[in-house]
Amino acid sequence: MKNLTDAEQKFLNHDWVNDKKWKLYLSNLYPSPSMHNIEKYKKKYFQKNIDQNLDINTNFENKENEQKQDFSNFYSNNNNFYNYNVKIPMITLFYCTFILCTSVFYFILLSLNLSFYKKMGTPMSLSYFLAFLSLLFMDYKTQKRNFSLVQLFSSEKGQYFSYSLILFFMKDAVLIFLPIFFTLLINSYLIYKQIRLSLSLVIQRNYYVNKVVSYLDKTVLNIYMMRANIEIYNLLFIIICLFLKRASLLNLIIYLHFFKLKYSSSDSYFHACYAKNGEMIRQCLSHPIVPKAFLNIFNKVSHYFNNYLSYRRR
Repeated sequence: MKNLTDAEQKFLNHDWVNDKKWKLYLSNLYPSPSMHNIEKYKKKYFQKNIDQNLDINTNFENKENEQKQDFSNFYSNNNNFYNYNVKIPMITLFYCTFILCTSVFYFILLSLNLSFYKKMGTPMSLSYFLAFLSLLFMDYKTQKRNFSLVQLFSSEKGQYFSYSLILFFMKDAVLIFLPIFFTLLINSYLIYKQIRLSLSLVIQRNYYVNKVVSYLDKTVLNIYMMRANIEIYNLLFIIICLFLKRASLLNLIIYLHFFKLKYSSSDSYFHACYAKNGEMIRQCLSHPIVPKAFLNIFNKVSHYFNNYLSYRRR
């Protein structure tokens, strides 16, 4: 590799995961950049905000490694499927697909407010719980040599496994189901991409299956962003439900635990949406019509809340 300039070295060493301005910049891009052109936007951002000496036409040899790091959400814990019997991911895929299809029917019942949804509530909650338990088991099978219970349950699947407990208490809110629905959809999509060649030709050549997969190829980044936004709004939704006596204090505690796990994770979409929504609220409260006291209250609340989220026991 050629000798790097100071600007290029700074670019390669930049901490993109913890750069809140970059996450905000990324969240404002529409359409969201794909895995193949994310570096172009990184260079533009870096040149404009950090070091103007960077040449945006520079090509780096470790380009692929950087892309893999930034988009590790897509393929984390999914690279070892062929190290063991393919039956486990195949069964998991079919089960998750069944849950996703049933969920769509359940959401329709909720939207139409048909009483039949009450009979499906508990089975649906249990189904999601078992779905993420099966995903954790699948990860365990791929990581037997480096198995760590703490690491397993602190992973993304572990976070949503704890999130699934809320579904047992709030069965009639589509908004609560959506983050875990999207997560199951993403994981099913990733599993399918990994074991596609092991499936029967009937499935591989099915028009509708290929149509759905093709659509997800184009929109999976937007699904990540949508999921992150809903997770943030759900905190406010649960607080409102608490005052309306539609949720209990236990629901709020479980969700705050999940929210804290997400905040401490490297999910760039969550951090970008969190920062973006905070800025939007501040802009609204900064309007001359709005009393300054509201902005001061919001800043204090957000300050203490961020301290709570970033607090670590020693």
